[in-house]
Amino acid sequence: MGKFFNKVRQVFNIFLIMALIGLVSAVFVYYLTTPEQRGTMFWISVGFLVFGLVLETLLFAGIAWRGNKGKNIPVSFSKAILGGLYFLFVIVVSFWNAYSGWSVIHYMLVHVGGLAVFLVPMGLINMAELKLSSSESKHQAEGRLNLSSMASAVGYIAEDLKKAGMSQEVISQVMRLSEAVRYSDPTPASGRLERSLEDAVKGLQEAAKSGDSNAVNSACVTAERALKDRNEYVKNAK
Repeated sequence: MGKFFNKVRQVFNIFLIMALIGLVSAVFVYYLTTPEQRGTMFWISVGFLVFGLVLETLLFAGIAWRGNKGKNIPVSFSKAILGGLYFLFVIVVSFWNAYSGWSVIHYMLVHVGGLAVFLVPMGLINMAELKLSSSESKHQAEGRLNLSSMASAVGYIAEDLKKAGMSQEVISQVMRLSEAVRYSDPTPASGRLERSLEDAVKGLQEAAKSGDSNAVNSACVTAERALKDRNEYVKNAK
């Protein structure tokens, strides 16, 4: 819950800062706009300012909610930067119009054209993000398959130990390891940690062949430690 409220505060702080900037800009635009134009021009400016404010807040919320120490963060930052530039564009155009006195149609066309200019790269960035998400899903599927394979291997070790008359305590320990591996987060960890877990499972297989309960217990503890390190890495990376 603490992390959740921290993220909410981060987003709310950004919203307050941008709302203050938008409010100050709106006040200046109001007094710089001629009385005849305030009925239309001012509210057009306010409408696009509010839209830019909401857009940038949502984009920043995407960064805050990821919290995954780098994964897709460059993409999210790119979108947030574009949103911030669009918000700045709306402010500049609003001041420019207050001094230039464009017609309503001219003013609307500038805003719509500016929005289109920012939406095109935003769409391209979204396409890139979808590609990254697809790649991440593929990696998760591979990770799930790898964990399932290792869990089955550990399960087979438990069956072999049972047939060999190993103590129930050792068998139960190996079975718990099998379940822990099977239900771990499928998101791949670093290559080093994944290899460490695979090597630990292989070490457990070798220990089981020896028939030495102490060796099996030691190998199982090593595998549990490797699994814990791997799962902590995955958890902290999110």
